[in-house]
Order: sequence, then structure tokens, then C-alpha cells
Amino acid sequence: MKTKMKLKSIGKIKTLLVASCLVSMGSIYAQDEHDEYKMLFIGIDGVRSDALKQLMDDDLVPNMEALFATGTYTFDSWHLGITSSGPSWSDMLTGVWENKHNVTSNSYTGSDYDTYPYFPTRVKECRPNAKAVQVTSWSPMSDNVYNDGWDNKLIPPTDDACALAAQSQLIDPALDILFVHFDDVDAAGHGNGFNPAIPAYMNAITYVDTKVGQVIDALYARTNFANEKWVIMLTTDHGGTGTSHGGNSDTERHIWWVANGYGIPSMEITGADPGSYRFGDAPDPELIQTTPVLTDIAVTAIDHLVPGTDCEESHKADWALDGKSWLDEGSLYVEGNNFDNIIDVNIFPNPNNGVFDVVVNLTQGENYQVILTDLAGKTVFEKELEYFDGYSKLKVDLQQFENGVYLMSVKSGDKIITKKVVKH
Repeated sequence: MKTKMKLKSIGKIKTLLVASCLVSMGSIYAQDEHDEYKMLFIGIDGVRSDALKQLMDDDLVPNMEALFATGTYTFDSWHLGITSSGPSWSDMLTGVWENKHNVTSNSYTGSDYDTYPYFPTRVKECRPNAKAVQVTSWSPMSDNVYNDGWDNKLIPPTDDACALAAQSQLIDPALDILFVHFDDVDAAGHGNGFNPAIPAYMNAITYVDTKVGQVIDALYARTNFANEKWVIMLTTDHGGTGTSHGGNSDTERHIWWVANGYGIPSMEITGADPGSYRFGDAPDPELIQTTPVLTDIAVTAIDHLVPGTDCEESHKADWALDGKSWLDEGSLYVEGNNFDNIIDVNIFPNPNNGVFDVVVNLTQGENYQVILTDLAGKTVFEKELEYFDGYSKLKVDLQQFENGVYLMSVKSGDKIITKKVVKH
């Protein structure tokens, strides 16, 4: 894997991959042991990488841009299978390729979700009380999928309605996993063309960005958000060429994802094309282990939701997952911190107009310091945090300073995490 740091983080980031982080059916957990680990997974169907990059460069998708600005991301998430929606989402949500889950079309005919279920089913084998909800307007993903682990599957009629349903679900304090799927960009591509030169396609992406913003705002508004360990994952399933997809072109296979939230630094991951299972020679197995691919998504989700437990290895052979985790200690997390000993920092809104909140989960008896600097290294804000019931919430006002990117470091002893703050 080749990683390219967008910021020079004070905490050194290791970029070594380890074996897939898998979950065990055999481990028994206390009811609350991992309740604070939660995931919001937003899927947007049919967003080409070059189209998203262009809109980000023009500041036309501020909500998605905010996740990229302060998270870990890649535009090199290679699709190794069939670039249709049914197989693609099945790759991502099961963690295995089509030769295992058997979904090769949008009809889902021949699927084997009993053997290779969606990741919430695996999570529940370690966290039986975990609550998981799916929201999508694309009915085949609900009607034709089984053994998926969702406690509730909502099928609103439009992307607007999906956003409203997701906001409603996020009010529930018991919610642990929310998957929200937006389909209108794919419809715009089929109707007008998957191409950044086509206004209707680009407008569909800018519009769904507002829906993403509404869902994320609802997440941040949760009553107990400051005490929860949320990771937001945002991705697409495929790109497109002309008015279709399903083939082997780079515009269909070369896609993107971003992760943002608990313990995740600002960095970009890049990697070479390993090849495809469907076309030409078999993919390069070494490259598959060092570059992002679709099946990594489910394993990464499991890794966050059941961190550092006995679940990770005992069912490795039984589950036979194809993906690898990008949240392993030493991969995306700051070196020297494990899942139970990391400075958990959330900034919202971000980007912002200079006024924003910083929420830090604290360990009683330890001293914490927040330092903001500009890119020239000049300190523009500094404050010691006060402990209150496990966390500290701090309001920062940078309105008197110029617009741009700032670095916020939170320190406690030899622990440190650095994130971007973007002021518009």
C-alpha cells in the first residue's frame, strides 16, 4: 500500500496492513460492553470518482468535502467484480466476492446470504443486542436480501424521503448501525449519462450532498453523541460510462470511499489496480492485500463495531471473508493508541464559518490540551480542557482569522491526535 499524507500529523501514522479483522460467533459479551461503538454507513449509487473530485475542487459538495477534509479517504477503491448495483453492494456489505455470495445481477437470483450474510449479522454474533437499520429507496436491496441483520428495513419512495427517515432513526438512542442508500445519482446517470460534463448528472451529486448533510447533522444532534464512538463511512458502488455500467472500464471500476470519526486521522490512501475477477487475468493477490477494494468495507465496519475482542480470529476459517480492515491499530489509528486508549475527538460543524464545537472524551485524572495552529505553525487558539462527566465540550471562535485550513491537536501525556479544521 502506498499512503500519501495530506497533513503532517504530529502522531506518526503507520500504514501497514494486517490480516482481516474478523468476528467470532463463539465469544460471549456483556450486554453493554461495546454499545458505544456505532456506525453510520452512507452509500450513494453511481458516483464516478472524477465527477466527485471536480465538484469537490469547485466546493459544490461541502458536506462530503468535510468528511474528506478531516478523515481518511481513497480514490483508489478498486472494483474486482461485476460493476452492477446488486453484486457491488453485496461485495461491500458481505465482505466477499460474487463467487461466494453468488449475486451476479440486480435480480439477486441464486444468492447465498445464508453462508455469507451482511455484516450486521456477523456483528450480532458478538453483540446480539446491537440494533441495525437499513434505509433505501431501491427496493431490490430490501426485498431480495435475507440474513442481513437489519432490525428494520425502510423503503421510502425518494432520496428526500430516505434522508428524512434516516434523521428519524438517528433520534433512537439504542441505534448502533444505520445504512442509508441514495439512488437518484445512478438514475441521473442512466437517464442522461455518467459523465462530469453532463449537468444533470453533476446536479444530482450536488443535490444528494445536501441529503448527506442533513443525515450527518442529525447524527451530531444525538443526545448522547459526545459519549458515543461513531464512524461515518461514505462510498459509492460503481461509476459508469455512457448511460450504463457493468463493464471493466476505469470509470466503472475505479471508485472511492471516506471514513471519518472516532480515532481516524486525515490521510489519503492510494493503490494500484489489482485486476478483475471478471475480465482478463486473475487479480494480483499481493496487490489485493495492499490496495483498497470493495470487500474491505464490511470487514472495516466489523472491526470498528467489535474492536479488540476475542471475536476477531476464532471464526476466520468459517467466515472466509475476502476483505481486510483499514481500522486496525497501526493502520488508520494513531501509533501507540489502541481502541480503548485513544483520544476520541469530534469537531462539528466542519467545514465551518470559524465557530465550531470540539467534543473530547476524557479519562478522569488526566490533563488534556487543545492547540490550534495555522499551516505556518502559528498558534491561534490554546486551552486546557475541564473534565465533566466523561467528556469536555469546547466552543471555538476563529472568525477573526482568515479562511483556510487549520490543524487542531489534542494532547494528553504522550497521546496526541491531530485533525483538520476547515474555515470557509
